Amino acid sequence: MHKFNPADHKKLTSELRYRLMPPGIIADEVRRIADESVKKNKPVNIADVGSGNGFFTIPILKRFHDKDIALFAVDISKDMLDLLKESVRKEDPEGVFTSKLKLIKCKESSLSLTDESMNIIFMSNVFHEITDKHLYLNEIKRVLKKGGYFILVDWKKEDDKPKMGPPSEERVSTDEAVKFLISAGFDDIKILPFYASVFSITCRKKP
Repeated sequence: MHKFNPADHKKLTSELRYRLMPPGIIADEVRRIADESVKKNKPVNIADVGSGNGFFTIPILKRFHDKDIALFAVDISKDMLDLLKESVRKEDPEGVFTSKLKLIKCKESSLSLTDESMNIIFMSNVFHEITDKHLYLNEIKRVLKKGGYFILVDWKKEDDKPKMGPPSEERVSTDEAVKFLISAGFDDIKILPFYASVFSITCRKKP
C-alpha cells in the first residue's frame, strides 16, 4: 500500500491541488456543521486527521476566528506537524487563532485522542492508505461524541483520468466508502458534490 512521503510535502500545497479541491469549500462545510450541531456558546472540538502541512487545517482555523474551538491537527509524521506549525506562524504572526490549534502526533492505528471528545472529525486523502479500514473507522467512532460528525474526503477511484494522487488501483470508490461507513454503523450518510476528482462524504455517529 502506497504511503505518502513527507519529503514530497510541496505537492500538498501545489497550484494543481488548490484547483482540484479548493480547501475553503470544506472549511465552510465544517463551520456550517458546527453552527448547526453544537449548542450556541458551547466550545467545539474538531480533529483534522492526516492534517499534513495544513492544506485544510489553516482554512478551517480561519473560519472559527470568532468561535470557541479547539482544532486538533493529527498526523503520524512529526515532520508534517512541524511544517504545519511553521505555516500557521507565517499565516498568523499576531497569534489570533494559533492558540486554538493543538498538534497531535498519532500512531497509524490510534488517534491519540480521548474517548468521545470530538464534535467533528475531518479526514482527507488518508482513507486509501489505511490497511484495516473497519478498525480505523471504529477508532474514529471511539473519539467522536455521540451524534458527532465525520467528514471523509479522498481521491475517488471512479476518476478515470486522475491528475493527482495515488494510482487508481489504490483508490476507494465513492460507493465503496459509503459501504465501509454503513458497515461501521455510521448514520445520516450524505455524498456532497464538492469536487470532481475527490469524494466528500458526511455522516454521524449514532446519538
